[in-house]
Amino acid sequence: MNDRKLLEVVGLNIGFGAARVVKDLSFELRSGEILGLVGASGSGKSMTALGIMRLLPQSAVSSGVVRVNGETLSGMPETQLHSIRGRDVGMVFQEPMSALNPLMRIDDQVAETVRLHRQVPLAEARRAAAEALVDLGLEQNALERLPYELSGGQRQRVAIAMAVVMSPRLLIADEPTTALDVITQAQILLLLQRLVRTRNMGLILVTHDLAVVARLADRVAVMRRGEIVEHATAGEILRQPRHPYTAALLKAARLQPKRTVPPAMSMAASTPAVLEAQGIVREYPRKRTSLWHPAPPLRALDGVSLAVHAGETVGLVGESGSGKSSLLKVILALETSQAGEVSLFGESLSSAKGATLSRLRRGIQAVFQDPYGSFDPQWRVERLIGEPFFLLASPPPAAERRRKVAAVLEQVGLSASDAQRLPREFSGGERQRIAIARALITEPKVIAFDEAVSALDVLIREQVLSLLAELAQRLKLSYLFVSHDLQVMRAVADRIYVMQRGRIVEEGPTETLFESPRHAYTQALIAATPKLPVS
Repeated sequence: MNDRKLLEVVGLNIGFGAARVVKDLSFELRSGEILGLVGASGSGKSMTALGIMRLLPQSAVSSGVVRVNGETLSGMPETQLHSIRGRDVGMVFQEPMSALNPLMRIDDQVAETVRLHRQVPLAEARRAAAEALVDLGLEQNALERLPYELSGGQRQRVAIAMAVVMSPRLLIADEPTTALDVITQAQILLLLQRLVRTRNMGLILVTHDLAVVARLADRVAVMRRGEIVEHATAGEILRQPRHPYTAALLKAARLQPKRTVPPAMSMAASTPAVLEAQGIVREYPRKRTSLWHPAPPLRALDGVSLAVHAGETVGLVGESGSGKSSLLKVILALETSQAGEVSLFGESLSSAKGATLSRLRRGIQAVFQDPYGSFDPQWRVERLIGEPFFLLASPPPAAERRRKVAAVLEQVGLSASDAQRLPREFSGGERQRIAIARALITEPKVIAFDEAVSALDVLIREQVLSLLAELAQRLKLSYLFVSHDLQVMRAVADRIYVMQRGRIVEEGPTETLFESPRHAYTQALIAATPKLPVS
């Protein structure tokens, strides 16, 4: 790091109508420095990043001064900004799939950035793109693929390559690792750190994950309601926070390991399995590469078995591509397996059809990572929550339906009057409560959670996890928790299954697995998990 002032933000304000979402924000960044911009959802972090890039929505009104390398971006014409974005300032967005063209080869997408700033032939731009992609750890044989053919970690590397191929002085990364497993996350963080140190760039890391900030950042700015409430070195912020809000964030981020009483092994031995998967094999066809021979299928699940006992929370962890989502789809009867069987309450779910399948499905429901993506945005909450009533042999009449929806909304900490609102009128944490309410409406005994808290900030995550623990105890529920976040797993699970390449490689009580992991892959997962320093 040197003393060269790379970025200056002075008195930045961003508003929508009468509401100001960023208020008189001022900070600076020097070359070779990493600044962590943290805060809960709605604190103004992403709007600040978009304000620096001058990529705000048309309805936004902004004021203040933003300088990059001494050049003032505020008030600069859009045509001039086009030449600065990508060349001097690069940005990596949270969800690379939405930032990539699904119909373009990845090397062409990176090459497009080169050609926007340099008048060079396509072949030369592709060579520059290939060098950037390979330098960022992408295999040569992946360069001609389409985005959907890549893993989440590979797509994030492509997004980073697009942002840095022109060697910008400033890089802004908005939640670049939120959806990644811990091993891929560790690789991406090391990659970003290497880029900053070797190219003497400046990096603004926008995140709600304080453990990621602890691993990467030199300085931290904590945002709340559009303002920076604390700004200091990472060590000072994380070990001795001065502002009560910062202290609250750190307290919520330090999840305590679950203490299971009775011990998980005793619970498993003394209670029946409410959900059981035995010898599950799931294969997917591959694209044909020969006229004469079909391609061998991709075996996503190779003889997987697990059990969830009454009153138990079971965790399923593994990196992207390990088979977690495929297993969950088979368990929920959303896909059929080539071999093996799923049983629910002692009855086969795999072979059930018609009315029997509907009856069994009432007993197991799911909560997904992005509730907004699983909601029809035009449906009101009452209809969203009541949608699973179609599983009932005799759906309740309108008055009873309204009563049941009102009751379940209050169970998850919302109001009965919320039934008449639309999904967009709620915060992220409230939408996840609505998703939980929808899962509860058929009175299931088992709920599966697919990365249900990974996109939530630490304060909302703490609230949702507390709610789930209270519901499990009060309603005698069993949970199957699928997540790449080992810290969350340690806080919620009684037992954990570890998946790698379609197989269960280790299983055991949570604390035993964390304290004495036997398999090398489990050890690698735990080692890759970012940790907060002891306060």
